[in-house]
This record gives sequence, C-alpha cells and structure tokens, in this order.
Amino acid sequence: MRTLHILLPALLGALATAPACFAADDDAHATASSAVPSYSYATNGVLDNVQSVPGGSKWKLVLDKSNLGGNELEVAEVTIPAGTTVPSHSHVSVEVIYVLSGIYDHEVNGKAYRLTAGMVGIVRPGDKVRHLVPKDADAKLLILWAPAGDAARAFAKSKGTTPPPVPELQK
Repeated sequence: MRTLHILLPALLGALATAPACFAADDDAHATASSAVPSYSYATNGVLDNVQSVPGGSKWKLVLDKSNLGGNELEVAEVTIPAGTTVPSHSHVSVEVIYVLSGIYDHEVNGKAYRLTAGMVGIVRPGDKVRHLVPKDADAKLLILWAPAGDAARAFAKSKGTTPPPVPELQK
C-alpha cells in the first residue's frame, strides 16, 4: 500500500497542474474566501453500491463534478470478480488503472500485461482495452479518468447509495 501513498498524489498532482484542465477566473479567486466552495473539502464519495454495471462488479464512484467542482477528473473504486472478462472497448478520456489488490490482466491494442497490487495500467483515448481477472481471486482497482466524462456516461442510468457526508471536526 506504500506505493499508493506515493503514486496517487503524484498522479493527481500531475493532472491538477495540467494547463488544459484549468481556466483562470479572477473574480472567483477574489471572492473565494467568502463564497461557499463548489467542491467538497472532504468526501466519502458520490455513489456506492452502483447497480446496472454489467459483470457483477462492485463499483463506487468516488469523485466526479458533484464533489470535485469541475470536470478535470473522475475516480472510481471497483472490485471485479474472479474469472471476469470485460469485452474490448475504448474511452474518450485517459484511463489510469491502479491495482489495489489481486491480479488484473490489462490488454491494450492486442498487447496483454499482468498487473498486481501497486502496478498501473494506462489507456489513452481511442485505445482498445479489455479487462480480465484470472479465476484465482477478485481484483480491486482504483480507476481515474481525465478529463471527466467516461464515468458520467457509464453511470448515467445507474442506481446506488449515497455515502454519508464526512463530518467536520469540531475545534
């Protein structure tokens, strides 16, 4: 798990500093200290136990426009059951897949890779990708899409539960 603590902030930092992700708005910055933010300071995610996602996978939408306040990034945590094969598909966003546990076979444009905990798979827009989990055990993944859009399309008609808000600590 140590790799997650190093890798995830680096990925998020790289995405956050990408010039294409941000449009400067001087008026918003001038009133930011007095205005209610358009993002969450802390969150338990957006949608848990997401239904209508094929294959029996367990999805949790962790981050999207509703709690990030912008379209720079979407993040989901997914547990894919052992023996699952997701058919070939493509994305319009960059998809970064971080393996939290288990074994995940990542096939991109016909080239297959076996990833284990702490490894990363990358899918560029237009790439053809298949997700495969061997029959040994489930795979738990953290998936990031930048810019946002792929999760919004995948979960548009999905139902799930809203996680409780993170309470603010009392001083």
